[in-house]
Amino acid sequence: MTTITASFLFLLGAAVGSFLNVVIDRLPMERSLVTPTSSCDHCQRKLSPLELVPIFSYLLLRGRCRDCGGKIPVRVLVVEAGTGLLFLVCWLRFGLSWETALYLIYGSALIALSVIDLEHKKIPNLIIYPLIVIALAMIPILHLDSPWQMLGGGLLGFGVLFLIAAVAPGAMGLGDVKLILFLGIAVGFPEIVLVLFLAFVLGGLVAGLLLALKKIGKKDSIAFGPFLSLAGFTTLLYGTQVLEWWLRRVGR
Repeated sequence: MTTITASFLFLLGAAVGSFLNVVIDRLPMERSLVTPTSSCDHCQRKLSPLELVPIFSYLLLRGRCRDCGGKIPVRVLVVEAGTGLLFLVCWLRFGLSWETALYLIYGSALIALSVIDLEHKKIPNLIIYPLIVIALAMIPILHLDSPWQMLGGGLLGFGVLFLIAAVAPGAMGLGDVKLILFLGIAVGFPEIVLVLFLAFVLGGLVAGLLLALKKIGKKDSIAFGPFLSLAGFTTLLYGTQVLEWWLRRVGR
């Protein structure tokens, strides 16, 4: 990959990330994603085109409104840069392919979904239901030789988290159950086992760290969607290789 190609992909991803920030801000409030145009959260001044350039505007303004000095959430920068990296990683992994296009859609949606879950403790149906439909539609296109593995992955993931939600109310939200259904259909079986393992390990480590730092209490809950999303997307990219490596290790 040339430097020009890498720069273009990163900037394209950052531009998509800028739109994702609009989705994150407005979707939970049931506001239009199109109108009104972007404005400062503090003084409500309409932002100029130069203030809407992904990443660079935030850095040049040092994370503050040009007029009122109100703080721009650092999340804006993180989402834009993170989506830029997402575009680079997908291209490096799959090149020019259907997988790249599909996983860019999946990854971008998962970024928006994860941040909304972190900020509002909910997973919007307007994001997760279309993802489930797309994953199902892709089975006869990308997985014609293994449709039952993909459906089986969805059913297994759904069954595990639904059982947890039913047995321990409050321990798992129904949004997480819908999310794992999508991820299971997207990665299939046995890769869904890796998704669940990574998500629970990551979630447990972060929860333990937050408890140790006294950022949360023993009865507090944390959003599980981001851990499912990270585990799921990592598995989409490298799950087959990880499982093959593990089976080789076990078989020795």
